[in-house]
Amino acid sequence: MSKVSTLEKNRFSVFTNDMNKCIICNQPRQDINEIFMGRNRQNSMRYGLCIPMCRKCHEKYHKDRNMQLYFMEKAYNVFIELYSIKEFKNTFGYIKGLDLF
Repeated sequence: MSKVSTLEKNRFSVFTNDMNKCIICNQPRQDINEIFMGRNRQNSMRYGLCIPMCRKCHEKYHKDRNMQLYFMEKAYNVFIELYSIKEFKNTFGYIKGLDLF
């Protein structure tokens, strides 16, 4: 099993203990979305910056930059509370549209 497959299989969320319900509408989860995508997708999985979503909310998330930024800011705040700003910078680097440092 590859490293990415293992991360995907073991995804968790620092935002909820119920990975079976959409974090937005409480409907049954169909997807798990990593908050920081692209080159930071694996870091999102590693640190629990994932959110369970129904398909409808997941599709909306990818079309709605404000929704993305809302969850990115929440993820940033949780991360620096658990670790530090320095660790966030070292792990995730600059996140476009998220002007936090």
